[in-house]
Amino acid sequence: MTTLHCSNQEINQNSDNRTGSVSSGILSLHLRERDQTQDCLQIWQTLEAQFEDVPLMCSSVWTSTWIEQYGDLVPYSFVVASRDQIPCGICLLTEGVEQFDGPLPIKTLHLGTAGEPAADSVCVEYNSLLIQPADQSAFMKALLELLSDHPTWDSLNFDGFDSIELENWDLSFPEISVRKIESRYFDLQLIRDEEREVISGFGYSTRKNLRKNMKTYGNLTTEWAETIEQAESIFSDLVTLHQTRWQKEGQPGSYASERFTRFHEALIQKLIPTGQMGLFRVKIDDAVIGCVQVLIDRNRVLCYQGGSAEYQGKLSPGVITDYLCIEECFQRGFDAYDFLAGNSHHKQKMSTHHSYLTWAQIQRPRWKFTALNALRKIKQTMNLIRKSDQ
Repeated sequence: MTTLHCSNQEINQNSDNRTGSVSSGILSLHLRERDQTQDCLQIWQTLEAQFEDVPLMCSSVWTSTWIEQYGDLVPYSFVVASRDQIPCGICLLTEGVEQFDGPLPIKTLHLGTAGEPAADSVCVEYNSLLIQPADQSAFMKALLELLSDHPTWDSLNFDGFDSIELENWDLSFPEISVRKIESRYFDLQLIRDEEREVISGFGYSTRKNLRKNMKTYGNLTTEWAETIEQAESIFSDLVTLHQTRWQKEGQPGSYASERFTRFHEALIQKLIPTGQMGLFRVKIDDAVIGCVQVLIDRNRVLCYQGGSAEYQGKLSPGVITDYLCIEECFQRGFDAYDFLAGNSHHKQKMSTHHSYLTWAQIQRPRWKFTALNALRKIKQTMNLIRKSDQ
């Protein structure tokens, strides 16, 4: 997919549709190409100072680090929103690489740090736009109208947005598909408000299992990285544990991607000093039981990645590691410990509540989508017939 050739096109209330511009009230939108990256990142940093809380995954540090590691692989541009010629919002627009819908290759656009090949993806969650909530709906309507003039993309993707935020945009298109996924979390603030112990938040069987595991393991020690050197050491152990587990199951593991690994090594350098990343390790004597990498987003802990030793009988090092990390985060005053998208049995038993994240896709009319949807309906019908015959 070639880069969008629309640098500096503007959408404003005085524009004429014959010029390729469209109305969007008092907001004007500009598409800036990658050769203006430094200027746009400077705008990004300036805008951040105007926000009380900036979502981590649309922050300038996250975005600039992603560009450093993925910018040579994934084509990107910037969408800058202005009011009275003063920037008031910004987002990254990327062009997907090796994207598929089922077996069919498709040309995609993505909002935020997304669009990488699956093996290299950072899997952005709690994605967001750096623009005031009151302006987001107008921003999206103007952006969609602008992008409608460019015939090269098949679908526009919204990856890992908070479902409530996305619903507030009111994207009512007949061709939009929406996938909502539970994001389970342990409510630390609730436990704190009720002056209870963390372990009381789990179900009966989980509490029983935790106490038994803790007693059997005995003298466990924990460590939260306070320095970059500590973080690098814990991250190295995490990668080893993670890769060992997945490779034994015949999977490459996330850190088989050198690009993905470099991205997180770079984030350690930037986020550990600011307190926006935590790396946690559990040991028994000199043996590492497990490690967790978390991201701190608006005082919410996002459990991004982990690695743990193998099961030993009924001992569960992964459960113990998560429990002790939750305890640590409780002591540090965080509001919630979020396991991110997915509804595995482990996440269910280690959480108290859930919210939703959304992956949405606006598809253009394409024969490939029509054919694929028809095949899917046929498959669903055949499955129903088989079930009725059983």
